[in-house]
Amino acid sequence: MGRYITKRCLICKDEEKLSELYPRNFKDEDLTPAVFSARRVTEHWHYRMVRCENCGLVFSAETLADSELFDLYSASQVTFSEHQDTIRKDYWKPLAKYRDRLKNQAALEVGCSSGFFLDQLMDEGIDDVWGFEPSTQAKDIASDRVKPKIQNRFFEGKKSLPGQDFGLVCCFQTLDHLSDPLGFLENCREVLKPGGLVYLVTHNVDALQAKVLGEKSPIVDVEHIYLFNKTTLPRILDDSGFNVLETRSLQNSYPLRYWATMLPMPKGVKNATLSALKGFGLSEFSPSVSAGNMYAIAERRP
Repeated sequence: MGRYITKRCLICKDEEKLSELYPRNFKDEDLTPAVFSARRVTEHWHYRMVRCENCGLVFSAETLADSELFDLYSASQVTFSEHQDTIRKDYWKPLAKYRDRLKNQAALEVGCSSGFFLDQLMDEGIDDVWGFEPSTQAKDIASDRVKPKIQNRFFEGKKSLPGQDFGLVCCFQTLDHLSDPLGFLENCREVLKPGGLVYLVTHNVDALQAKVLGEKSPIVDVEHIYLFNKTTLPRILDDSGFNVLETRSLQNSYPLRYWATMLPMPKGVKNATLSALKGFGLSEFSPSVSAGNMYAIAERRP
């Protein structure tokens, strides 16, 4: 491990004007599959992170090559199974208004984990579903009805699914993990029918928690290569041949014990907080809040 590649601003490219936010703070031997398991409690390790002063895009200036990232992700574990029902319901809500538009359409999810959102789509009457997910353990625990439709590899557009086209491509908390988001969106456009929808959920680097916590924010993490806001995400969608229909904050409804577990607090304070929530009967209270995630829905231009 240790083959790194240099990243550039997706929007400004050669005209980028970069300022350093945080220096790299890990050793190569720190990077294990456990570190690349989703929704873990972060160690706050990250690459050298920079901001483009022209457009506001935040990204890692040097990252591991895709071949090394694939090895890490393929051996990663699913650490959030107990929250999957909550996540699938939260993610479906913004898409529900497009249900009629998605009738009789095939759907693809990239970075589908154990396929729980594919299960949601099937529950909503969208039966032709496909998924891409590098983690072999994630596919192993998928439901019997979606497991055969999940491929353990990176998505590469038409050559990944020759002869198949889609009315919907979903990508949840995965775009910011990709070393080439523009190439990914081009691949999405390639497999979508004209007027087909792409539905993205990402972190919002300008959200309140990200600004307050700074380098201690869970989104400042070695897994995250590009971090977007409500300006830069629509911009790269437009540049990739999509008409953006909406970009909004996403409402999450995790139980309070989840938020307490994920917040960067000293271990003693965290344990005391979790105990207090349990003592007051609030551990499972699940308010719907805007906690720093956003979504965009866009349609493929002809």
